[in-house]
Amino acid sequence: MKFTGNKITSFLNSPSNAFIGVLLYGPDRGLVKERGQTLTKAYSHNKESVLGTSVLTSDDLSGDPKKLDDEISALSMFGDARIVRLLLDHERNGQTISKIIKKYDNNPKMAEAKLIVEAGELTQKSVIRKTFEASKNFLSIACYSLSTIDVEVLIKTRLKELSISIEKNALQYWAPLIDGDLALINSEIEKMALYMGYGKQGKKNITIENIKEIAAGGNDVTISDVIMNTMSGNLLETDNYFHRAIKSKLNSAVVLRGLQNHLVRLIQAKTQVNKGASLESAINSLRPPVFYMHKTNFMKHLRIWTLSALHKALTQSLVVEQSLKTAGAPQEAMVGRLLIALSSYSKRRN
Repeated sequence: MKFTGNKITSFLNSPSNAFIGVLLYGPDRGLVKERGQTLTKAYSHNKESVLGTSVLTSDDLSGDPKKLDDEISALSMFGDARIVRLLLDHERNGQTISKIIKKYDNNPKMAEAKLIVEAGELTQKSVIRKTFEASKNFLSIACYSLSTIDVEVLIKTRLKELSISIEKNALQYWAPLIDGDLALINSEIEKMALYMGYGKQGKKNITIENIKEIAAGGNDVTISDVIMNTMSGNLLETDNYFHRAIKSKLNSAVVLRGLQNHLVRLIQAKTQVNKGASLESAINSLRPPVFYMHKTNFMKHLRIWTLSALHKALTQSLVVEQSLKTAGAPQEAMVGRLLIALSSYSKRRN
């Protein structure tokens, strides 16, 4: 079975015991891990005990393919709930895992433990993914990167729990900087909370200045610096900011994702403009709102880029993203070439 959208949220808030196991997969390994921990705690009768949890890896199954079957069927020594967590780094044992899932799907009473499988991105052709989605007693949940709006909500929620507030402009400035893997987002929020004294007397309200002082990429160069110069046709600045971003430990894949988000928003606004809307009203219709410091550049991009060119740029970025997943791919060089190509196109149309 497969859950999407609100069904995922409802299930994670109150996991059903009707399922023997859950497959968590997707490009956001931080989100996969957090959801795995959430389910482990939910299924454990004794929240503090780890004795009822067995952890297996892909390599464990390579040495003993039947180990997963043995763990699912093993009785608990203390009569409490047992949980088996399988951490997958590859699918070389995909057929074996599939057979085990089908076995317990057909005979659910044989299962003595809950199974939680944590994996990276799995294609639609994945044997494991197809088996989970086709079963009645096992569940499949995809874990994709949070949208900018989701990141903003997460930041506000986590900070509120710590009695820390954040200015609207600071939130709009910060969210795109950490948009990506949930592990990075949580780490940056924790770092900011520590910097703000966890809401104790003194610093309680986060400003843009605070973001620039402490946030990842905030004190040197931001993803927005790279993207705005790329789409504006500033070739030298594009190359300079991109290399500075890499040196300041910003991941090239995160830069690419930021570019894709910007392209999608430009396509949304340009579509409105082509239907007769003014540039101003098209920009104001976007959610989340365009950061006020970027409005001038955003309007410039709408003037420079045609809708068909924006679609082509987005398609090319998706091709590059797929290529980045190839083992040993020169990520920085591939993303850098794309940025220069887009910047060159924009410069010719300026």
